Amino acid sequence: MKTKIPPPIIALICIILNYLSTYIINPIKFPNTEIISGFIFLVGLLTAIFAILLFKKYKTTVNPIDPEETTTLVTTGIFSITRNPMYLGLFFLISSTVLFFGSWLGIIILVIFVWYINKFQIIPEEQAMEKLFGNKYNEYRKNVRRWI
Repeated sequence: MKTKIPPPIIALICIILNYLSTYIINPIKFPNTEIISGFIFLVGLLTAIFAILLFKKYKTTVNPIDPEETTTLVTTGIFSITRNPMYLGLFFLISSTVLFFGSWLGIIILVIFVWYINKFQIIPEEQAMEKLFGNKYNEYRKNVRRWI
């Protein structure tokens, strides 16, 4: 695995940077931002929770640092829509803070998050899944998108 920083920590750093960026650049606010950002936050939280619950149901690891410990290829539920619902959930959580704080610089932070997670988390995980599950994983990868 190329990374040793857990993705939730990366997301937390992005959220903190979103907040701090409002001290550098004036935040942009519009009506109902809190309601919309709260909804996006809830969608992100539920997306990640549903994925974790499925991993627990199939008794496979939730640890993103050691994908080699995976025992089951989960392809049902939310995993039939996206191959990476936990990272998608983190994306929504960060997106909600961009909106909540009014941090337009947060859009750049969000793009960097997606790039970083793809390069240092998802691609190494995909390589591990291919080694573990072979054609079954390749078929799943053909039918289900990486993000959405």
